[in-house]
Amino acid sequence: MIRADIPQDVTEYKEQFFLGMTGRQILCVILMLVLAVGTFLIGKNFVTTDILVYLIVLEVAPLAAVGFLKYNGMGFEKIIVQVADFYVGNQHRKIAYLPEETEIHDKVREIALSAAEKERKAELKQRKKDNKALKKAEKIERRKRNARRNKRGNNGGNC
Repeated sequence: MIRADIPQDVTEYKEQFFLGMTGRQILCVILMLVLAVGTFLIGKNFVTTDILVYLIVLEVAPLAAVGFLKYNGMGFEKIIVQVADFYVGNQHRKIAYLPEETEIHDKVREIALSAAEKERKAELKQRKKDNKALKKAEKIERRKRNARRNKRGNNGGNC
């Protein structure tokens, strides 16, 4: 009996044109060869072979991607469009806050601000106390110095 293999998913079926490759892949291979050989023949007179090989790889890589790369059933060009739309296109989801969330946020913010204000007032009060105490100590020190000077001046004049 003759049997024919049928793929499970019909959309994944590829018609093999030559050497197990599809028409798209063969076309890309031919274009890659023409581009690589042409670049090598023209570029060998101007650039060293090492640099020329890197240039050829950079030229041929996009064609290889277009011909052979498939991701989730999409070709390279569709992948590029999807990625560009994702990063550059309009984002459909918007952030929406529920009223309870905003009220809770506002209350927490008010509590935090009032606590920060209380701390600030306490700091200012402490600074004022410290400044008063410092001025008082300076005043006492000045009086002591003046008293010492006066003592020396009085003792020195009597001798």
